[in-house]
Amino acid sequence: MRQFKFGSTVLMAVILAGCGGGGSDVPAKPKLSSQVSFGDSLSDVGSYKVGTVALLGGGQFTINGTAPENWTELTAVKFGLAAPCAAMTGLDGDPLQGFSVMPPTTHAGCTGYAQGGARVTNPVGVGNKLTGGANVTLGMLTIPVVTQIQNFLTGNGGSFKGDEIVFVMAGANDVFMQAALVGGGLAPASGVAAVQTAASELAAAVKTQIIAKGAKYVVVVNVPDIASTPQVTLLTGAALTQTTSLMNTLVSAFNAQLKADLPDSANVLNVDAYSASKDEVANPGKYNLTNVTGTACNLTQPSPNPLGSSLVCNATNLTTGVLSADHYLFADKVHPTPYGHSLFSLYVLQAMTNKGWY
Repeated sequence: MRQFKFGSTVLMAVILAGCGGGGSDVPAKPKLSSQVSFGDSLSDVGSYKVGTVALLGGGQFTINGTAPENWTELTAVKFGLAAPCAAMTGLDGDPLQGFSVMPPTTHAGCTGYAQGGARVTNPVGVGNKLTGGANVTLGMLTIPVVTQIQNFLTGNGGSFKGDEIVFVMAGANDVFMQAALVGGGLAPASGVAAVQTAASELAAAVKTQIIAKGAKYVVVVNVPDIASTPQVTLLTGAALTQTTSLMNTLVSAFNAQLKADLPDSANVLNVDAYSASKDEVANPGKYNLTNVTGTACNLTQPSPNPLGSSLVCNATNLTTGVLSADHYLFADKVHPTPYGHSLFSLYVLQAMTNKGWY
């Protein structure tokens, strides 16, 4: 079984146990020619690193400037592949509020299709200007995952070669959107049905547009434990109780439907980000985490920061007393720090090792 270093044998043992162990009775690992990723902000390697965002030292939803930062960048390093780059960049913001309109631009040879705010099929995702409010200022593109996949196929002759590693991680923004609708009066059962539909649509896209088009190594990542993020845990009183319950219900519904519709197979490896993230918050010491409740980034800086997001976070605008090298789990209220990304990259790599893919 292949091993890799991460500074602490204790930490490595924890991640190994979390992935269900491993053994020597695994098939010979494939030689991967490239890495392709589809999804949302958790896999976005720079879709919005243009215009004002770039000038502010941002571009990824984490602490920027400490590359490699995103978990997909870290896996590419381990595979011996070139650093992933965003397949499409752009912003549709409001110049009157300090953000330039940057027309969508495709980048040949780049296979990081994930975009912050993206949902599974609905083009109006979190941060899209059509959702109103501060989102009009920034204007994230939020190209949905099904379109991301189609864009890849269009640019690559309609198929995968079969020796790529393909990452798919989506669903969190569908959960956020439905949670907002429930908060506005939508029946909870309708929110559950909507996220289940999104999960089924994602599973169908993987089967018909990725595997059926030639991909042999597809890693599908479920939705992390949103109820354990500062977005929820920093609430108080009834709001904390109600939001925790709602998020748990919606995330569980999405993840269960996705696993039911897309179980592990010869071509599919499901990775349980939900359990991994939940355990990191519950047992931070095991992962050398020093803070799992606060945000490493000062979400009011730099100005403008219309979304209060780590998209424009870097070493110059961290929370007072925090250093880039500190082992905070969260950069902002939902996105991990580079250290948090490194933990998840190891979790994915170990799962791939157990399957014989790494």
